[in-house]
Amino acid sequence: MLPLATALSLGFLHALEVDHLIAVTTFVAGRPALRTAALFGLRWGVGHSVAVLVLGSVLLLSGLRWPDRYDALGEAAVGFMLMGLGGWALAASRKLHLHPPDAHGGHGHLHAHGSRSGGGHHHRGGEAHQHHGPHLHQHRHPVGHGVTLVGLLHGLAGTSAVVALVPVTLLPRASLGLGYLACFGVGVTAGMMAYAMVAAYAMRQAAERSVRWGRRIAAAVGLAGIGVGAWWVGGVVG
Repeated sequence: MLPLATALSLGFLHALEVDHLIAVTTFVAGRPALRTAALFGLRWGVGHSVAVLVLGSVLLLSGLRWPDRYDALGEAAVGFMLMGLGGWALAASRKLHLHPPDAHGGHGHLHAHGSRSGGGHHHRGGEAHQHHGPHLHQHRHPVGHGVTLVGLLHGLAGTSAVVALVPVTLLPRASLGLGYLACFGVGVTAGMMAYAMVAAYAMRQAAERSVRWGRRIAAAVGLAGIGVGAWWVGGVVG
């Protein structure tokens, strides 16, 4: 039980690394609602866990060790991804606004989108909702599958090799190694879901007091993504 408990704890802590937090925060900043944020954290965790489980299984069955040179390639890919996400979050921050409940069908929304008069209200997944009254518009939210791909890339790169994939090759039995990887994935997913919900709550509280501050926070997340991404790429190139 000790290796499994260790994997669970390491997974939770691994989710809270700065590049992971910034990546998921860029998605949360566009729609800081608790349920949506939890789904973002879940999808990122699933993507990350699948990558680690697949790679770890290959290592277990083949007896190979994780090549160090792959870390540099993975870190560069993550860096470019963070820069792209940061630019997207920076652009989206200008469109962040609050729809009050009395003007939005009885339920408030804080999100970013481009709007136009006429038509319906398109939520993620394609479903449409009509809101009659003083607030009638049309918008589309970005498809959430992107955050799963981000988690997948994070699972393939960075410190995952050190925290999960290398230790699993040192375990005495393959079954214990698979259990280690599974517990690591559960910890990663739980950690990111918890963080995403806390971030969403904080952003929403700030924006409900002042939408201007909500936009500033979202813009700061974008700038942080660009900065951290450039730092990762610079570290590989240097």
